[in-house]
Amino acid sequence: MSLLDVKGLEVKYVTDLETVNAVNHVSFSVDKGETLGLVGETGAGKTTIALSILRLLPEFVGRITGGEILFNGKNVLSMNKRELQSMRAKDIGMIFQDPMTSLNPVLRIGEQIAEAADWHAGKQLTKEEKDKAVDDILRQVGIPVERKNDYPHQFSGGMKQRVVIAIALISRPQLLIADEPTTALDVTIQAQVLNLMKKLKKEMGMAMIMITHDLGIVALTCDKVGVVYAGEIVEYASCYDLFAPGIKHPYTEGLFSSIPTISGDEERLRPIQGQMPDPSNLPEGCKFHPRCPFCTEKCRKEAPNYTDVGNGHLILCHMAGGAENAGQ
Repeated sequence: MSLLDVKGLEVKYVTDLETVNAVNHVSFSVDKGETLGLVGETGAGKTTIALSILRLLPEFVGRITGGEILFNGKNVLSMNKRELQSMRAKDIGMIFQDPMTSLNPVLRIGEQIAEAADWHAGKQLTKEEKDKAVDDILRQVGIPVERKNDYPHQFSGGMKQRVVIAIALISRPQLLIADEPTTALDVTIQAQVLNLMKKLKKEMGMAMIMITHDLGIVALTCDKVGVVYAGEIVEYASCYDLFAPGIKHPYTEGLFSSIPTISGDEERLRPIQGQMPDPSNLPEGCKFHPRCPFCTEKCRKEAPNYTDVGNGHLILCHMAGGAENAGQ
């Protein structure tokens, strides 16, 4: 049994003015010790998928309208408030997008980590217990223990991200959700943070969901990949199969074509034409067809089904011909 199974997940944001179809029939699984990457452009629905797993969608507006989310075999959507709090406290940790805004600027970082330790323990810890928990996790994430009395503004962006990671990992969760954990960090610090997360994942035996728009991060950290477009997973494969030559979804091929190469063979990058569709007014048929160079009349009229091109590599495309051409 997988640690996490998401089956046919559908999420809408409903207001008086419009209904936003944020996630549309998304399915995937994460096994113990495995890392799944969710990759795609901004606005594709990646963060909404993550928030749905923890039932943290905006109250009154965000609605899960279909599907199942099974964690250790139990449906998260049927959990009561106490069960949800226990799951969030002990079993699933989350690193939110921006470390600059994730920390309270008027509290010392040791106090913020200690508060998380209390929450995860489900009781008020003694001062000695808190100090030990804080010191231990700071050492694990590579922050000198004596800095626990400093405030967030006294840390660099990379060090703030290490503090956020410490807060997420204080309970030694079974699953860590990392929502673009290297946003706003320079390339050198990105590499340090990613290597730290890989090290801690291995030491703690965690599974992880890595949300990113960077295929380089996917290649470095992930075992499986879901390519997300307009609230759908348009391609689902092992990391090896996704990066190997061969059949790909046209959107995936577009993402690869947007990456600069070191060979110098291409004079210019080949960006994907057009924009992500308005999720409150999604196009008929294949959601990618307005931007697809292989679009046919069938693509405009009929929504595609998944095609398995081998080894569980799924592509949401009408015809192998379109995907084959995109992969050449």
